[in-house]
Amino acid sequence: MARLVKALPGPARTNGFVNTTPGIFAAINLSGGKGTTLAGRALDKRGGGGDTNFGVILTKDKPVIIDNDIRVRKEFTSGLKKITRKSPGLMLHTHHNFDHTSDNAYFHKQGTISFGTDIVRREMEREFNAGIWVSQMAGRLLKVEHFDGKIGIETPRVTFDDEITIRYGGRTFQMISIGHCHTKSDTVIWMPEEKVLFAGDAFTYRTQPVVRIGNILNWIDTLDRLKKFPARQIIPGHGPIPPRGNKCLDEFKIYLTRLRDRTARALKKTGTPVKAAKLVRMDEYRNWFRAPLVYVNALKMAKELKGKI
Repeated sequence: MARLVKALPGPARTNGFVNTTPGIFAAINLSGGKGTTLAGRALDKRGGGGDTNFGVILTKDKPVIIDNDIRVRKEFTSGLKKITRKSPGLMLHTHHNFDHTSDNAYFHKQGTISFGTDIVRREMEREFNAGIWVSQMAGRLLKVEHFDGKIGIETPRVTFDDEITIRYGGRTFQMISIGHCHTKSDTVIWMPEEKVLFAGDAFTYRTQPVVRIGNILNWIDTLDRLKKFPARQIIPGHGPIPPRGNKCLDEFKIYLTRLRDRTARALKKTGTPVKAAKLVRMDEYRNWFRAPLVYVNALKMAKELKGKI
């Protein structure tokens, strides 16, 4: 009989707008886990979690928002109105995925100016032209099927390649491309005066990452780069707000490193990615949000190690 591995601490069940630093809010898990829970399954009775997070930063001018999702427009806008009656002036994108950019049109109509890397623009166009922009999000409790064929894409109005500094409303935002991690172009948003880092999906806190189009080996190395930011607070792309400081990145790096090492051992034993992924166990992380992703993450890792991506 296999010995049960002790589980690491699970995430807090946080929902709503959290004031992390004066005037800087993180919108956490607005659908209560419906965006990550597969259709046909019940939400965790303790309260689901792991949905996409967003940012709202108040300035002397209009607010700045970070990312958006058409599926939680009602929850986001109602929460925003409790903070400010002003419409957003700027919208900053951490990457191209549907759950971070799908409501661009709504905010563009309000005069919001959006920013993102040129690869974000190209990846949005690629997925839309391939017919998977909406359909790849299907099958969750948070429905998306009724949008298929009815919504288009609106790419960032302002694009850049590596880095851009934006000074707006008395605040400074540094958008820094960190390359291919969760997606082909992940961007972190650093606020140097406040020492707040919006990491997007390059960092998920006590939540299994999605690695479908990622590069895990590069991701592991990139976390060392993020650790160099003297952050007082890091806002993850998914999961609750971690403790202050940047030590939370170590926990996530350990997860990815263990995934790599255990997959490598399984691959050496079996020889094929599919067989190897079935052997990989990450039982100590069973209390993290999105625990069922272990197999698909191990499969992706095995393909990377075999040089098949």
